Amino acid sequence: MAAKFTTIAAESAHLDDSVASVFHCAPILIALRIDNIRSIAKAYGEAAALAAQQHLEAAVAGLATMHVTDRALGRLDAALVVPGNPQHFTQQLRSVLARSPIRHLDNSIYLTLSSAWSAASFSSGADISPAGFAALHDALGAPSPACKDAAHYRRDMATAAQVFSAVAEGRLFPAWQAVSGEDDILYHECLLRLVGDETPAVSDAIAALEHTGLVRAFDQIMVSVVIDELEADPAVRLGVNISAASALLDSWWDDSLARLRSNPAAARRLIVEITETAAFPSISSAARFTSALRELGCRIAIDDFGMGFSSVRSVLALSPDYVKVDAFFLHRASQSARCRSTLAHMIGLAGTIAAGVIVEGVETESDSRLVASLGADWQQGHHIHFPSTLRPWIARRNAPAAASGFASTMTASDAAAFLPANSPYRSIGFSG
Repeated sequence: MAAKFTTIAAESAHLDDSVASVFHCAPILIALRIDNIRSIAKAYGEAAALAAQQHLEAAVAGLATMHVTDRALGRLDAALVVPGNPQHFTQQLRSVLARSPIRHLDNSIYLTLSSAWSAASFSSGADISPAGFAALHDALGAPSPACKDAAHYRRDMATAAQVFSAVAEGRLFPAWQAVSGEDDILYHECLLRLVGDETPAVSDAIAALEHTGLVRAFDQIMVSVVIDELEADPAVRLGVNISAASALLDSWWDDSLARLRSNPAAARRLIVEITETAAFPSISSAARFTSALRELGCRIAIDDFGMGFSSVRSVLALSPDYVKVDAFFLHRASQSARCRSTLAHMIGLAGTIAAGVIVEGVETESDSRLVASLGADWQQGHHIHFPSTLRPWIARRNAPAAASGFASTMTASDAAAFLPANSPYRSIGFSG
């Protein structure tokens, strides 16, 4: 039976002396929406959707003084007094929701959240009735449709829950892999490592996060990890992967952008890699997003070029600094002259789009020689650098000068040192 999206309850109010006596200062007006409410209702039933609504309201009440003006299934309009600024509040709220899923019939269900807010002033007589939130609702845009396949959604949510459990339990580690040129390392990319007996494969984890809409919450965790490293080391250049679904300039990025604005030196050493395993919400919005990051000093890379959702025209609209040719084209280059020609054309095409071309999947010396001979500027793969959860840039600074050529600073034989010394999973090995 389809879920009914009717108003649960509503109360209208205007900003007057009675509200002022409750808040003792001017609140903000905020509209919150559970983006996956329809999918939750379809996959788990309306009782789960109602539990999601109650969970959201409890989380908000735990962080702020709240006066609800209107509520419907999956939506909450309220006047709030929040500690700090609104951006900090929304970041806190999303953090709470990422740490505390709802439990329904032994299922862990995580919520995805959109928000829009505006300042309110008692002197202006601001309207906090439902009609007063119309502009905020417009800013939120259209709600997400329900998932197409309820069983598939439940499986993906279970996988996503494993990922967030790993985050909460300290079983997620960044692994760093160099993007290298003949004479220098361009940057170290932050890769994901999940450890534990029942953790999903990384590719399955990312797919599940994208299918459930939870990838935006996860991307911000990884972005925060990388900014932490940039702030701690004034010399290192680092790259972070985000889904194309995250290439949208909205409240999800408030905290990260504020940190980058306050530290321009860190912003100039950040490369944001956009992975096209999901479709962009819109190319025009993605172009505004990449432009805003570039204005802060960040550089943009398009990951897995040739295998994603976007057309060449779409990639051109993003004006990337680097294009990373997917490893698929290198791995098949040895099969025939035509396959080698395809790789050469992909490298050439990438070079017409961006100033720097990176080829992924360099696993052998012959791979490295081939890629160099075809004119790629940079290489990435296990032959160049084996991913390490240590900080390989520190070891490289202390190492003697390497011989000329694409030299690795970490090889597969170092796998025993992947994890921190106090990790209970230190004996577990990984492929890259």
